[in-house]
Amino acid sequence: MSQPTAHLTEPILSADSSVWFSAYRFGWGYCAYSLPCEVVCEKLGATDESPKQLMLAFALNKSRLARVIEHRYPLLVNERITLAATDL
Repeated sequence: MSQPTAHLTEPILSADSSVWFSAYRFGWGYCAYSLPCEVVCEKLGATDESPKQLMLAFALNKSRLARVIEHRYPLLVNERITLAATDL
């Protein structure tokens, strides 16, 4: 039986236009993440740094982000993890 996948919360934009969200999964609780707007544009396909484009790119790549988090960051830490372009 396969493990349930990580679930991502709805994103919010931080003051510096990074996309903030959390991931949770049974057994690891919640972990906080940050995606810099440059990474969202470069790796997730946002055409510019507007809030609409950043949120759309996040929504379209939600399952990809969940897979990245499951394989690279199933850790409980007390700080927000910033995902880099190399992570994606």
